[in-house]
Amino acid sequence: MIEDIVSLLLALIAFFIFPAIQYVSLKSFSKNEGRPELWYLPKYGFRLVIRNLPRKKTLKDIRYKGFIRRIIPASRGCSVDTFDDEHLFACDDFFLFPGTDQTLLSFNLKGEHDEEVNFVQTDKLGRELRDIRLKDFDCLICDYSATIQNFFNFNIKLAKRVELKASSLREMWRAIQANDTEGRFKIDQIRDIG
Repeated sequence: MIEDIVSLLLALIAFFIFPAIQYVSLKSFSKNEGRPELWYLPKYGFRLVIRNLPRKKTLKDIRYKGFIRRIIPASRGCSVDTFDDEHLFACDDFFLFPGTDQTLLSFNLKGEHDEEVNFVQTDKLGRELRDIRLKDFDCLICDYSATIQNFFNFNIKLAKRVELKASSLREMWRAIQANDTEGRFKIDQIRDIG
């Protein structure tokens, strides 16, 4: 009788604990999947991408959106900062296969001198879509989510927020004025959600 109870308990533990351990280990191994990177290509401009070129996972159900944010400081009659957001785009994509990157946002930075730099939203080939002065906003934000497929059938959902300050964009403009070569740029903040 005691052997049967012990066997039953071991079977229940194996039945419930093993999948939980699998899920937790997959979640921890997936931390580096779907990371954003910002690249500059002299021919096309800047590209904010979900980096999957060197990875071996397939991402699916990709959703992303971008906006610029102006922060209105707290003042009399309002004790907190107010966010004034201007929508730039919202997109869905089905899959991102290993060996490719997903472009979230393409843009360029134009200006004659330091104080008159403009953020120019472009398509992937560098054709201009929208032109906004850096003075008119405080940060550029891109949110995205995706599902990482794996062979254990425990699909892991990832969600991230990428933030680039207008002051950092101005520094990037200075950098490409000094050296117009392909390279990776630092992202101010990446927030993992969930």
